Amino acid sequence: MRVRLISGIVMGVLLCSAIPAQAAGPDMRRYPFRFVESSTSSPAPLNLHINFVPDASMGAADATLVTQTPAPPPAFEYSDGYRLRAKIHKLASWAILPLFGIEAYVGQKMFNDSGSITDGTRTLHKSIAWGVGGLFALNTLTGLPNLIESRRDPEKSDLTLIHGILMLVADAGFLATALTQPSSQTPSGLEIYTPKKNQHLTIAYASISVATVSYLLMLFGK
Repeated sequence: MRVRLISGIVMGVLLCSAIPAQAAGPDMRRYPFRFVESSTSSPAPLNLHINFVPDASMGAADATLVTQTPAPPPAFEYSDGYRLRAKIHKLASWAILPLFGIEAYVGQKMFNDSGSITDGTRTLHKSIAWGVGGLFALNTLTGLPNLIESRRDPEKSDLTLIHGILMLVADAGFLATALTQPSSQTPSGLEIYTPKKNQHLTIAYASISVATVSYLLMLFGK
């Protein structure tokens, strides 16, 4: 009877000591790392080192726990005012080149034969000039705010900035063209009429050239 009792106690002790030892073992399928046993010659307790490099046996779902791809930056969103100004800007731009052609033709004709200038020709020349100035004022009021707003767009093209700078240069050129227009050939103004009309024509053609290059750059550059 005693032998059976002692045998039962010994078996119970052995079972209790075996279960924690089995439960303490690492489950490689639940953790995104490996347990590496250090090799020592002394009978010291085992040292466990954690290696966070994904194991080849790990699945794709486990690997994402270690390496995460950063989220892409949010896309830049333009305002409704930007879209409205851009639409007005594009519609007004279609009339610029035809007005340039008519104004250059009338102005060159007046320059070549100033003696045949009539009041109708002079009125036509000034009317077209006012039309060009009005279109440039409108496009400046719509294009400049859009240029400032588009600076926050990381995908903005450099052509937009170049277009804006060239158009501002053309704005200044057309203002100088208007300020240097020659007056009628009166006796008091006859001495400065010829050099002043040359200056007027040169600045006008330079401004038209800069504006045309800027316009074609945006038309065919995108």
